[in-house]
Amino acid sequence: MGITIKELSELSGYSPATISRVITNKGNVKEETRIEIQKLLAKYNYKLNLSDGRKSAYRERTVLLLIGDMSNQFYIEQVTYLAKSIRNDNYVPMIAYTGGEISEEEEYTEMAISEGYAGIVYLNVRGGEHLAQILNVSKIPAVFLNRSINYASFDSVCSDNYRGGYMAAKYLIERGHRKIGHLAGNRYSNTTRERVRGYGDAMKESGLPVSDYSIYYGNLDRESGYKFGETIIKEDRGYTAIFCGNDLMADGLYRALQDYGVRIPEDISIVCYDNTIISRNLNVTRVSSNPRKMGDRAIELLLKRISDRETDTQSVLFSPVILAGESVMRRNK
Repeated sequence: MGITIKELSELSGYSPATISRVITNKGNVKEETRIEIQKLLAKYNYKLNLSDGRKSAYRERTVLLLIGDMSNQFYIEQVTYLAKSIRNDNYVPMIAYTGGEISEEEEYTEMAISEGYAGIVYLNVRGGEHLAQILNVSKIPAVFLNRSINYASFDSVCSDNYRGGYMAAKYLIERGHRKIGHLAGNRYSNTTRERVRGYGDAMKESGLPVSDYSIYYGNLDRESGYKFGETIIKEDRGYTAIFCGNDLMADGLYRALQDYGVRIPEDISIVCYDNTIISRNLNVTRVSSNPRKMGDRAIELLLKRISDRETDTQSVLFSPVILAGESVMRRNK
C-alpha cells in the first residue's frame, strides 16, 4: 500500500488540505509551496487513491457551522436556515456545538483546517486570542455571525445591539412609560453590554433615572425571567414596563406575572429582543434583527472569501426593527 496524504502531511508539515489542492490542482497554493509538495510527491512515489480523491472533494465542499449556544430559539432557527442555505449553494453543512467552551471552539477549528473544509461560520462563539491566531495562520475562510471577536479583523455579521436596546426603551418612553426596568443577559457579554448601553442612553435622553435597581442581569433562560418577575413584585419596584434581553426570559417573566395576578399589558408592559416562535406565541412586542437576512449575508461573505481569500474584510451591522405585539399599553404622560 502506498503512502497516504495524512502520512505525507506528518512528514512534511504541510496540511492535508494543501497537499490535496496540489494533487487535484484545485484551490490557491503559493507557487513555492506547490513546487515543494510536488517534489515530495515524486520522492515518495505518491499514487492518487480514488478514495482519497473522493474524500478530498467532499471535504472541500464542507462548511463547518460552529454554534456556541443552543438554548435560544433564535439561534436554533438561525443555524437551521444556514444549513439549508449552504446546501442550496452546493456545499455540505457540518454542525458542531461547543456549549460556549473556548477549547471546543479551537478544537473544532483545527479539525476543519486539518480536514481541508471550505470554510467556517461561527455563531455566538466566545472566541479569544488563540482562536484568532489559529485563523490568521491557516487563512481558512471564516465568518462570525451575531458576535465578532477581538485580537484580529474577520468578516462578521452582527445586529446593532446598541440601537436595539435604545429602540426598545424609546418605544416604551414614547408610549408614556417613565419607570422602565431592563432584564438583561449575562453581564460579561458584549451583546448584553451594548443593549444595556442603548437602554441607558434612551432613558437618560428623556431625563429618566437609571440605577443599579433598574437593571437585572439574568442568564437568558426562563428561570431568570421568572425570578426577576418575583423580585419586582415582592419588592414592589413600581415598574410600568420591562425591556427583556431575549424571548426565554420574557416567557419566564410572563409566567411569574400571571402566577401573581399581574396583568399584561394593563399593569406592566413588556418589550423583548428576538423574533422567534416563543415571542410570536406570546404576541409580545419585540426587537427583530431579521436572522434570515443576517444568515444570507454571512453566507455571501463566506463564499466571497472562499473564492478570493485576499478580499477586504467586512463588518456588517444590521439595524433592528420593532414588531408590535399586544404586550404594550400606552399611558398618559
